[in-house]
Amino acid sequence: MTASPGSGKTKNIVIAGEPRLGDYLCVIAAASIWGGSFAAIKVALADAEPITLLWLRFAISIPVLVLGAYLQKCLRLPSKKEFLPLFLMGFQGIFFHQGIQAYAMKTAGAANANWVMVATPAVVAILGRIFLGEKISQRGIAGLILAAVGVALVLALGTVRNVAFSGFGSVGDLILIGSVLNWAVFSIISRKFLLSDVPPSFAIMWEMIFSLFCASLFLVLTGADFSKLAHFSATTWKAAIFLGVFSSAIAYMSWFRGLSKLPAARVVIFQFLQPVVGIVLSYFLVGERFTVWLFIGGALIALGVYMVNKK
Repeated sequence: MTASPGSGKTKNIVIAGEPRLGDYLCVIAAASIWGGSFAAIKVALADAEPITLLWLRFAISIPVLVLGAYLQKCLRLPSKKEFLPLFLMGFQGIFFHQGIQAYAMKTAGAANANWVMVATPAVVAILGRIFLGEKISQRGIAGLILAAVGVALVLALGTVRNVAFSGFGSVGDLILIGSVLNWAVFSIISRKFLLSDVPPSFAIMWEMIFSLFCASLFLVLTGADFSKLAHFSATTWKAAIFLGVFSSAIAYMSWFRGLSKLPAARVVIFQFLQPVVGIVLSYFLVGERFTVWLFIGGALIALGVYMVNKK
């Protein structure tokens, strides 16, 4: 990327063209990182209030995002035309979305959160068809259904101790249902914005900066107590750093790169990988054993993702 003489702005990136293997790997990386996010949020909320955790995520992520924008030569101020869309997307898709998830996880189970996530690709596919004119073939629809069945098998039968159906119906679970629609809308808006040749790293950096501004304002209005940070355990800090560096910075940068190259429905279906990653992580972190159904469900998910993305 090069800067136009005297403008101080980065020349627009051409986002057209065939997606490359790296674009798919970025989406897979983002979905894999997010697979451990719900568990990390539950761990961090043992010491942190939801809004404090949210503020920490944003604050920790921004240096990483600034570095990413600098390395990709798109570190600049937003133009007047870009300012409002970036602010609104930062509020709706990051501050509000992660905020309601953090509050929801106070009462919702991590397994239930993964169950609710199953509906997201279908909602995105419908909205993408309506607002972006992105068509999905009959094979793609079949792939969505097949991947959803795979997720159901993974969550219901993938571990020795079944917790997938326990205790659904809390306030947190209901909030998570609303977060599905919110994330779907954000994905469609982001896809449309990125199609205007806005660099993905530039977009997510400023959206996260605006999210930090919203979180800071909310902290002031609610009178949050930052003195509690001194009493955070090492585990809480590790969870917060994971959420900031990986879940809020690296994953979003990777996700936006994929979203700039691929139709929204083809990107979002990779979120079906999240529960598989979550269960595998639980094996290493807490020793939870998984069954053969994890592999069967994972194979169905992989096949479904392939069918949706194959031309």
